[in-house]
This record gives sequence, structure tokens and C-alpha cells, in this order.
Amino acid sequence: MKLRSKLLALSLLTLLLPWSAWKLLQEVEGFLRESQEHALRATARTMVGVIPVGFQTRLLFLPEEYLLLRRLPRAPVLDGYDYDWPDAGQARSWTAERGDLTVDLLAGAHEGRLYLMVEVRSANRAAGGQPRGRLVLEARDPRGLYRFTLEPEAPGPLQLSSERQGAGQLEGYWLDGEHGYRVELRLPVAAADTDLRLEVQDRGAVIARVSAPSPASGDGWIGLVGEWRSVSRWMAASGMAEARSWLVGPDGWVLADSRADAPDTAEGSAADGEQQTTWAQRTLYRLVAGARTREVDGPGPENPVRLDGPAVRRALAGTPAADWTRERETAVVRNTVAVPVVLEGAVRGAVVMQSTSDGLLLMTNRAMGRLLFTTLALALALAAALWLFASRLSRRVQRLGEAVSRAMADGAEPQALPLVRDRDELGELARNNERLLRAVAEYSAYLKTLASKLSHELKTPLAITRSSLDNLSDRELDPETQRFVERAREGVERQAAIVRAMSEASRLEAAIAAAEWAEVDLAHLLNSLGEGYRAVHPDRELRIRTPPEPCPLHCAPDLLAQALDKLADNALSLSGPQDVVTLALEHTPEGFDFTVRNTGSRLPAELRERLFDSLVSLRDKRGETPHLGLGLYIVRLVAAAHGGSVTARNLPEGQGVEFRIRLPAAPAP
Repeated sequence: MKLRSKLLALSLLTLLLPWSAWKLLQEVEGFLRESQEHALRATARTMVGVIPVGFQTRLLFLPEEYLLLRRLPRAPVLDGYDYDWPDAGQARSWTAERGDLTVDLLAGAHEGRLYLMVEVRSANRAAGGQPRGRLVLEARDPRGLYRFTLEPEAPGPLQLSSERQGAGQLEGYWLDGEHGYRVELRLPVAAADTDLRLEVQDRGAVIARVSAPSPASGDGWIGLVGEWRSVSRWMAASGMAEARSWLVGPDGWVLADSRADAPDTAEGSAADGEQQTTWAQRTLYRLVAGARTREVDGPGPENPVRLDGPAVRRALAGTPAADWTRERETAVVRNTVAVPVVLEGAVRGAVVMQSTSDGLLLMTNRAMGRLLFTTLALALALAAALWLFASRLSRRVQRLGEAVSRAMADGAEPQALPLVRDRDELGELARNNERLLRAVAEYSAYLKTLASKLSHELKTPLAITRSSLDNLSDRELDPETQRFVERAREGVERQAAIVRAMSEASRLEAAIAAAEWAEVDLAHLLNSLGEGYRAVHPDRELRIRTPPEPCPLHCAPDLLAQALDKLADNALSLSGPQDVVTLALEHTPEGFDFTVRNTGSRLPAELRERLFDSLVSLRDKRGETPHLGLGLYIVRLVAAAHGGSVTARNLPEGQGVEFRIRLPAAPAP
């Protein structure tokens, strides 16, 4: 991994800043939520503990079976439809014993008049498949008993009098449906202090009865219970101003509402909260508190007639509870707390309080949201700064590395290194590399002239030694002494061969500048050299491959022939009699490539970078012929003189070794 990538990966640790801000945001939100919940629950418990005795008595004597009397904002249109009934979906339901028939009953009051909505549904009845049926409705109030039998011949308006003379006239509408029928009625009785009984008959038989479960509980009459306005006013005065309170009965039906006289308060509060929060703030709060809140589709009814949430159910079971909900679309959060009302050892109802957490939402978004976005922006800025710093550092290191690579090549000036004037660690590294490269350049220059110096210095001692041995051999010597003289003569000859080899390298460096250049056909040159190699080594398999067309090039043919001689000699001497040596010429878009391949040998990895340096030899064992490691060095000099290069590599899958001389199409003489 590059230095820039490493620092970029390291900069990811800066994301711990927004992560810690996020965790802090969640902790603060949880603390605020717990504080609000505790305050709300404490208020609800206080209200339960101080319920006036009169209200407790009303709870104790609440009918076992009762029907909530709704406040109707306007007189319903008697058409059999429930669109003008508030919260029509929260009807009181009774099911027949046989289980295939259900009766839903709604009761409402407007200007003192009593309205009923009766819906009968049967799983076995399709519209028009059976007789329409008959309803028998009984009502009683302090003035007497009223009985009405509803058995119309066809759906439509109803108008009939009570069986008791002078009791008034009932008005309504009968509407058939797919699985039953619906009847909307206006009774000639006052809504207050009225009880009801209802029978559903079919062919004269009672198939469902809407009444109390036992006559002992009140002769089977169902009491109509309206809103307890005095309790509502007491709850409005005793509860929290920012919270809404309800008193519910044992079945969750709302008996009192602290905002009964101000129905638009809750809606206005929620609307205000929605106006003060943006989409981004709501999204943020969803992420912060989503796992700890229950999502709901909407705010619910403005004036609910029954509360049936998880907290209410637990409270009616005897356990105080709380429930957090969040609207799916607006992210408005509501906290609902329910505390049971226990009288004479039994749960008689519950006090339910609900607050809309607009204040919590705003405080969390405005205060902690700034912290979250600030830390996130800081992390991104820090990551960008680290990336820029890493990019600049990487470019500086790359420049230094490229300069060192150029300085390692022949003819490069080590003084041209960048960063040598910088005062940081890279500047110190550049200065150290400059000193090292200067020392290497001086040593390389010394090695290049070492052969010529040694050959010059050794010629005279060798001549003296050879003449002395010649003079000594002219004398009469015993056989033992003569044997030592011959061995000394052999050593002198070997030293002379070494001097000649060093002189050859020195002369070649000088001869390159004076070489004769001409345009020759490289294919013809390689074929001629190959035939000569075959004549010298008739026992070896030597292959020559050249293009069929001529390959003209302006070059120094003698120098190229000498370089190819060195490569062919290496290939033949470093491989066995069974191995194959291949000399090839390739025409490339850039120029021409000479390749010399042989099987049966491999290049040592430790010498691969120094093969073409002076005094470096591939041979591990020394034979009779001295090898000073000047052959490949001469090949490099010849390639450089033609503006080309020479490379060596091991062929894949152990196929051998390849040396390649690459010559440009138009080398400068």
C-alpha cells in the first residue's frame, strides 16, 4: 500500500469524532426522554392519588355494560353513512353466541337529542339472499319506556312511533350492505339518563341481543355514559399545561378529557412543532431515536372515544406503563403514560397523560445537531488535509526515488538530486543519497579504469619475469628444477592472458569513439556470424532466426559483431552439449532487437542487477581460460554507443536465459 493510501486509511480514524458526537446525541436524547417520562408519570400518579371522592364514586358505580355517548359537532344526516360520526371506527361491538353475526353500536348527542348508529354484519348473509331481518329497540329514561320495532319492506327512510302512546316519533334510515345492513336513527328521547336494549331478529327468532350480560347487573339495560365534564375540568386544572390527560374506564372508553373545551390545542401544538422542524431535522431524529419509538401512521383522532395503546392496556391490567410513538411522516414524537386507578382493591380505570415532544425534538436537533454536523465537517476537513499532505509527501518521495534511479544510470550526475536544500527528514535523506551516489560514482569510475591501469603496470614485471625464465631455461638444469621453471612459465602465460583481456577492454572503450559506421543489413550480419559460430562449435546445436526481408541500419558493424561474440560465447560456455543456443533478430516498431537464448542455465538472482557492470562474472568455477567479468560490460558499452540498451532475464518455466540488445531505428554515430 502506498504512503498516501496508508495516511488516507489512517485519517478514517477521524470519523470517531462524529461517531462520539452521535453517541452523545443519543445519550442526551435518552436523558431528556427519561426526564420527560418521569415527570409525566409523577403527575399522573399524583392525579390518581387526589381524585375527588365524588369522581371515585362515579367510577365505582360505573355500569358493568355501558355505551359511550359521543358529543356530535353537528346533527348527523340520516342517510345510513357514518362520515359525520366522529371516530366511527371505534364502535361498541357485540357478537351473537353462534359467532356468525356482529352488532356495532354508536351513540351520540347533539343539542340534547339522542342519535344511534346500528350496524349488523353476518358472515352467512349476502345482500338480498335472506329476509332483511328486524330490529327491536327499547329505551328508557325518567319519563318512561319506549319500544320501537324496525322491519321495513325496503331500504330507505324510516319514520315510526313508539308502541307507547304519545311517546314521540323515531326517524331514521335503513341501508343494506354486502354483508348486512346499517340503521341510522334519531330517537325521541333525551340523551341524558337513558338506557338501551336491542334485539336482532330473523323470522321472528332472536339471533342477537345487545344488553347487559346478566339481569342482576341492571335488568339487562345498557347505560349511556356521556362525557364527565366536571371531571374533564378538574383534570385540565390539575394536570400539566403541555400535556393532555384522559380518564378511561375499565375497557378503555374515554370518560373525561382535559382538553374537551379546547379541541384545537393538541392539533395546533403538533402543527407548530411540524412548522418548526425541517425535513433534515426530522430525518436526524428518526435516526437518533428510531429504535426506541413505535412508528404510527398518524396523530390519531383529535378527540378519541377509546384509548387502546400498549400503555393503556398494561395500566388497565394493573401496571403503570409508558409508550413512545413517532409519526411516520412528520417524526412528531408523543409520550403516553398510563397509571391505573385502583378503588376497593380493583382496577376501575386509568389516568392517561400524553405529551408531544416537540420541545425535546427541537432541543436535540438544534443543540446536538450542530455538534454532530460540526464534528462531521471537521473529520472530513481533517481527512482531506491528511490526504493532501500524504499526496505532497508521496510526490516528494517519488521525485527523490526517480532522481536516485536516474543517478544510478551511466552518465547521470548525482548532484542533480532534488530536496537537498529541504530541512526536514526527506532533505536529510536526499543529502545522504547524494553523498552515497557520489561515492558510488567515484568507485565505478575507478573500476572502469582499473583494467587499463593493471594491464599497464603488469606488462613490465611480466616481461622481466618471462625474460628471466627464458634465460634460466637456457642453462643446464636438473629435471626437478626444470619442472618448476615450466610451471612458472605457465603461470606467466596465464598472467599475460589476463593482461591482454584487460587491455582489450581498455582498447574497446577507446575504439568505440573511433569506430567506423556504415549502413549494413543486420540479418546478413547475424547469418554470417552464426555460420562462423557453427564452424567453431560443430558439436553444438545453434539456431539462427532472422526476418525474411532486409534489415538495414546505420551502425558500427565491428562493434556489434564483437558484442554478439561475447553473448554467443557466454551462451555456449554456460550451457551443456545437449542444450540449444538460439540467435535471433526481430524487427520492432522502435528498431531492431538481437536476442541470444540458451537452455540449461539460469541467471543468479543476486547478480541480476549487476550483470553488465565491470569485473562481474557469471562463472562460479574457474577453468584454464581466465574470465574477468568484462564480456557483458563490453556488450553494454556497444549497446550504449548505438543509443540502445541490453537486458537479461530468465525465461519462464525454466526454459533458459535470454539476453536482448535493443537498438533504435536511427542511432546517432
